[in-house]
Amino acid sequence: MASRHVPYTDISDMGRAAQERAANQQLIEEGRIIKHKELEKMRREINNGSTSRLSSQRSSADLASSISSRNLDARELRAQLLQLEEKVKGAMLSNVQLDNDKQLLKYEVDLLKDKLEDLTDAYASLNKIFLENKRELAYQKMQIVELTHRLDYARHQIEARDQLIVEHGLVLIGGTNVDDNPTSNMEELTATNAHMSSTNKGKFTSNDSNLVMMNGLSNNNNNNNNHSKSNSLIHQNGDKSSNHLPEMVLITKSTAELLNTLSETTLDKQIQQLFSMRSELDARVEELESQLREERKRFEAPTTRYDSKNRTNIANAEDIKHELQQSRNQAQEYKLKFHESSQKISALESDVSFMIRRLLLRPSLNF
Repeated sequence: MASRHVPYTDISDMGRAAQERAANQQLIEEGRIIKHKELEKMRREINNGSTSRLSSQRSSADLASSISSRNLDARELRAQLLQLEEKVKGAMLSNVQLDNDKQLLKYEVDLLKDKLEDLTDAYASLNKIFLENKRELAYQKMQIVELTHRLDYARHQIEARDQLIVEHGLVLIGGTNVDDNPTSNMEELTATNAHMSSTNKGKFTSNDSNLVMMNGLSNNNNNNNNHSKSNSLIHQNGDKSSNHLPEMVLITKSTAELLNTLSETTLDKQIQQLFSMRSELDARVEELESQLREERKRFEAPTTRYDSKNRTNIANAEDIKHELQQSRNQAQEYKLKFHESSQKISALESDVSFMIRRLLLRPSLNF
């Protein structure tokens, strides 16, 4: 059998080799036939010589008839021999052709076996890849289902947050920058979430309208138990992850309007600005108080001197009264300014303390 994985260029070489072998075998067979003919001829001659010696005593008539019959038999035998030679040559050629066909078919069978083995290996490899992809697809489907559930949960939390914002009329600020117009932000948020007020009404209750919601999501697992226990609600998602949403704070509308008047954009800078404003106002109040004390001392001294002299200088009485009235008016004006500044400072202190308290209690939302 031919070796496996034989190149296609060896087919012609094998055919030529087979033809050469067939030609050599044909020559050998022809030589054998010729040799066999020579031996038969010698045998006939010997037989003819012996018969001629044995029949020399016969009559000439019998000899003539026997010679003519032998000549006829020899011609018939030669004709039959020629026919047999032609048949043998044809059979030899057929055998050679069949042998060549047999070799070619064996070679093709070996090639087909090699192809079958290659296809079997490829099928096994593809089947293995198919099983791996099938397992990966099943895993991806499980991941999709899990992420879909988490997405639905997050949507419910956002709806709950928006419902709380709509119910309490609050403003959500935060992210990278503070909203430039918190009032319009609240109105837009109220308009986009108004359809949830009828479906989710009554689900969330609170005793205080000052709510702080950090990182934009809420967790209502224990809200009904905690609403009546605190003045503010802090909502967060319980899942832990490394991805954090931008910082957001939920405040009242009045606080948002106050923050909108500030020049800073971020919440931290606004708080720092409020503290600096408070320090400036404190310094201004102290300055006004010191000025008020100085004015009091300055206008009390002439009055004392005027009383001690028993009004000796009556000509300057009207001027002194006029100066005293101006001093009283200025003192009253300073008192009003001081009172207004104190009110502003107290309001700012309450807002700042409220925001600081909420920021200190701020949890980090993890998805």
